[in-house]
Amino acid sequence: MDKPSRLPPLGMLRIFEAAARLQSFTAAARELNVTHSAVSHQIRALEDQLGFPVFHREGRGVQLTVLGQEFAAQVNQALCDMGRSLTQLLQRANPNLLTVTSLPSFAACWLVPRIGRFLASHPQAEFNLISTSAMLDFARDGIDIAIRFGFGNYPAQNSELLMRDEMLVVASPALVGDDPPLKPEDLAKWPLLRSDGEFWRAWFERAGLDWPEPQGGLFINDSSLALHSARAGHGIALSRRSLCQIELDAGRLVQLFPLTLPNSRAYWFVTPAGIEHSPLAQDFHDWLFAEAAKAPPISSDPPVSDADLEQGIHSWGRLLHVQTHVNVDA
Repeated sequence: MDKPSRLPPLGMLRIFEAAARLQSFTAAARELNVTHSAVSHQIRALEDQLGFPVFHREGRGVQLTVLGQEFAAQVNQALCDMGRSLTQLLQRANPNLLTVTSLPSFAACWLVPRIGRFLASHPQAEFNLISTSAMLDFARDGIDIAIRFGFGNYPAQNSELLMRDEMLVVASPALVGDDPPLKPEDLAKWPLLRSDGEFWRAWFERAGLDWPEPQGGLFINDSSLALHSARAGHGIALSRRSLCQIELDAGRLVQLFPLTLPNSRAYWFVTPAGIEHSPLAQDFHDWLFAEAAKAPPISSDPPVSDADLEQGIHSWGRLLHVQTHVNVDA
C-alpha cells in the first residue's frame, strides 16, 4: 500500500468540491450547512496551500480557473469513489440496514401508510426514512435510496421512473355538503387552499378559465399539510393523486371534477451510480415498484370540453351527495 502525498484537509476538499460543482459559494454553503464566510475562508486557505488560484472572483460570482477545473474534476472523482466504497462497506457490515429519503409529503401520504407491508415481510430490517425537501448526498448523508419528484435528470446517479402523477381538485364532503361546486367556474365562490409547487393557474387553463393564481386565504408550504387542511374543511385543494388517493378511497375527501392535470414531474427511484443493490435494497425496489403499479392510471388526455364536463356533472354530484353522509375524521 502506497503512502499518499501531503494533501489538504478532507473538509477543505469537500467545500471546494461543492463550490466547484455548484459554481457558487452561497449554494455550497447551503448544501453543506455552513456559512458563506466559512466557504470563502476555506477556499482562500486551499489556494494558499496549493500555491495557485482555483477561482476567479467576478463581482459577487465565482468561476473556476483552468487549473481549478482540472483539480475540481480530480477531487470530485476521488470523493465519489470514496463515497461509493464506504457505502458498499456499510452495506456489507450491516446488510439489514436500509436508509431511504423522500419528500415529506410523499413519505407521509404514500410511503408510510404502505411501509408496514414491506417491514412485515422483512422483520430483521432496520429501515431509516429521512423525509426532507433537500436533495441529500448519498455518500455524505449515508443514503442508500432516494425517491425523488422531478424530471429524472440526476447526473452520476441511476434513476428509474417509479410513478407518474396528476393534479385533481379535492375537498372534504363535510365542506361541500349537498351543494358542491359542479363546474370549475363555481370555484369562484369557495376558499381555495394553496401549497408550494401546486399552483392552480395551469388547472384553470386546462378547465378553460382565464383566471390568475388565487391570492389570499391559507397558504401551506407542505403538500401533505395542505391535504390535511382540506380534510379539516378549511378549503378546496389542488392535490397530487399520489398524495390523496388513500383519502379518496376512504371517503374522507372527494374529487370534485373529472378533469385532471397531468403533472410534468414524476417520482423516480434513484441510487448512486456504480453501486449494486444490496439484497435488502433490491427487495425494497421490487416491493416499491409493485405498490406503484397498483396506482390508478394517469390521464394524458387533452382538456375536456364543456360537453364532457356536463356529462360528468350529474354522476359526480350524486357521488358527492352520498359521501357527504359518510363519517369524516376531524
